[in-house]
Order: sequence, then structure tokens, then C-alpha cells
Amino acid sequence: MTETALPPRRELADRWPTAVAMVAIAVAVAVMVLLDGEAELFGPAIAVMAGIYLMAYALGRPSTAWLAFVVLSAVVSVLHILDGRQVSGVDPAVGMTIVLVLLWLWTVARRRFTEARTFSIQTAGMVGFGVLTLLCTAVAPRLGIVLAGVGFLAHGAWDAYHFRVNRVVNRPWSEFCAVVDLGVGVALIVVATA
Repeated sequence: MTETALPPRRELADRWPTAVAMVAIAVAVAVMVLLDGEAELFGPAIAVMAGIYLMAYALGRPSTAWLAFVVLSAVVSVLHILDGRQVSGVDPAVGMTIVLVLLWLWTVARRRFTEARTFSIQTAGMVGFGVLTLLCTAVAPRLGIVLAGVGFLAHGAWDAYHFRVNRVVNRPWSEFCAVVDLGVGVALIVVATA
């Protein structure tokens, strides 16, 4: 029995995460064009991206990455609003880094550390992406934008790894996130150097 390839229509339908990601990139670029605050807006997103993986890992259900995206996007939005209105003295980058650490502690509380290799990788991601998030806010704005771009590109590689191993998050999420990260990362670096 010979295997036949899927019809082209089906292959295109399977790429829906990439199509949605292209829309997200367009929105991100529009934000960059309309607002002047890329480092402040996109720096905390690095912690959000790492947090999505930690939340899905803590829950033990890869498809919950989509729910984590909604929840953590709402959290960072609230932090930005509170900061913009000067209601809170917490910088959104610092706030999201704290949320990232809390998610890691929740992962420990759920005893997910028994999967030593995966837990170690997620811990390294928390530390690395958390540090990048904090650096974005600690340096000059233009350098912060470059660091945010580097953070997005690094997370794109993170997504590619998780797509390949098919763990922690589901493949549609890692595909979507990788495309967004690469597009937004390049756009941030272009904005910083233009």
C-alpha cells in the first residue's frame, strides 16, 4: 500500500497557526508604528511568553498554552494600565518577572519537578527570559528595544525546540508563537536600529 500526500487544501488548513501569527505580527508592527514605547511594551512580553510555557507545564496539559496566553496577556495589560495611570509603583517588566517566578513556584508545588529534564529546561527558560525582561527595563530605551528583539528571537528558538520535541505545549501553539516571535523580534531590532 502506498501513502499519498494530503491534498494541498488540507496542508494549508493545517498551517492555521502561521496564518493567525501573521495577523498578530501585523498588529504588533502597527503598535510599534503608532506608539513610542517598544521596550516598555514588548520587554514584559518576554516574561509572558516564558510564563505561558510554565503555566501549561504546571497544568500538565499542552493545549492549555492558549488559555495561559489569554490569562497572562490580561495580567500584563492590567500592569501596563496601572503603570500608565501611575496607580502602581510596579514596572510591568518587574511585575511579569514576579509572575514568572510565582508560576515556577506553582510548578514546584504541583510536583512537576519529578520530570527532571523538562523541569530543568523550564527553569532555565524562566531564569533566562526573566533576566532578559528585567534588562529591557534597566537599560537605555534603544538598547531595551534591541534586547526585547533578541528576547523574542531567543523565544522563537525556544518555540522551535518545543515544536520538535512536542512537549509542554501543543504544536499549534509552538508554531504560532515561533512565527510571532521571529517576526516581532526582527521588527523590534529594525525599529531600534532605524
